[in-house]
Amino acid sequence: MQAPGGAARGQRESDWLVVRRCLALVRRAWQGPATWQALLAAVLAQEGTEAYGAGSEARQRLRLEKDLERIRNHLGVDLRFDRELGGYAVGDAALALLDLPDQDLATIAWLAQTFTPDSPQHRQVQALLGRLQQALPEARRAEIERRHTALALDLAQRDDDDIPAALWNALTRALVGRRRVEFAYRSPQHSDEAPRRHVVDPYERYFDTARGHYYLRGWCHAVDGPKGRWLPQRYLDYRLGRMAELSVLPDKLPPSPPPLPRYPVEYELQAHIARLGVSRQRGIEIDEVERRPDGSALVRGHSEDPFLAAQALLHYGANCRVLGGAEVLARMRTMVRRMADIYGEGE
Repeated sequence: MQAPGGAARGQRESDWLVVRRCLALVRRAWQGPATWQALLAAVLAQEGTEAYGAGSEARQRLRLEKDLERIRNHLGVDLRFDRELGGYAVGDAALALLDLPDQDLATIAWLAQTFTPDSPQHRQVQALLGRLQQALPEARRAEIERRHTALALDLAQRDDDDIPAALWNALTRALVGRRRVEFAYRSPQHSDEAPRRHVVDPYERYFDTARGHYYLRGWCHAVDGPKGRWLPQRYLDYRLGRMAELSVLPDKLPPSPPPLPRYPVEYELQAHIARLGVSRQRGIEIDEVERRPDGSALVRGHSEDPFLAAQALLHYGANCRVLGGAEVLARMRTMVRRMADIYGEGE
C-alpha cells in the first residue's frame, strides 16, 4: 500500500524542479546570448550538480534541450539558438515575462525621452529600456509609447516637418510590436531627389533638440534606388519628416539588437581651449584625456558614427587636430577639402 502522499508528492517535487530549471535557463538567456554550456552552468549553480541527474555531459545536454522545448512549447518563450549572436537568446514571448505598475511605465517613458543621443550613457540607457520593454505585454509597451508621445508633444510643436498621423501611428505599432518596417526616404545626399526604399529594424524614435526634428534610429538591411540595391547592414538615423509610405512588415526583430560599432577617435586640443577642461562632444565617448606640459590635451575615445564625430570636432576649427582613428580622420579630411574648395584654399 502506498504511503499517503508518497509517490504523488515525489512527482510534484520533480515537476517543480523542471519549472525551476526552466526559469534558470530563461534568466540566464535574458542576460545575453549564452552557449549551452553557459545555460547548463546556470542551472547547476542554482539547483546543484544533480539538477539533471547523473550521467555524461551529452546526457545532460539532451535533458537541457528538452527543457528548452518545454520553455518554447509551454511557456511560449522563443528561446533558441541564434547563429548571428553565437548563442541561445530570448526572442518574443507569447507569455510576457514581466509586468510593471503604471508609475514604472511612466518612468520608462520619461527616461526614454530624457536620454536622447546627446545625453551621457545614452546607448546604455536605451538598451536597458529596450530589454525591459521586450519582457512586457504588448499592451503595456503600447502604454509606454503613449506616455512617451504625451511627454514629447511640446517638442513636436517645435518640429517644422509635416509628419503624417498615419506614418506616426504605423511606426508606433512597429516599435510596440517589434516589427520590421519599409518606407520611402528622401535624402539630401542624393542630387536626383528621388526617394529610396529602405528596409529597417526600428529601435528608437527620438527628438533631437539640437537639430529640432524627430528621428528614427534603426538597423538598415537594404536600400533600393535608381542604381539598384544597396545593403548597408548598419545603424542609420532617419528624419521622420523625410519618410513616406511606411509599411509594417511581418518580420520580427531579432532577440538582441546588432552590436554597436566602435570607431576609435584621437585628437589634440590647443592649450587655450583645453585649459578649463575638455568638453564632451556629440557622438564621441571620451575614454582618456592626456594633459601636456604646454597646457594642450590629447583626447582618446570612440564613436559609433565617424561622420557625426568629425562634424562635432569641426566646431573647434583650427584649435583641434584630428590624429585618428582612420575612419574619423578620413571623414575630417574630406570635409576640410570640400570647405577649402568652397572658400578658396590659400586665399
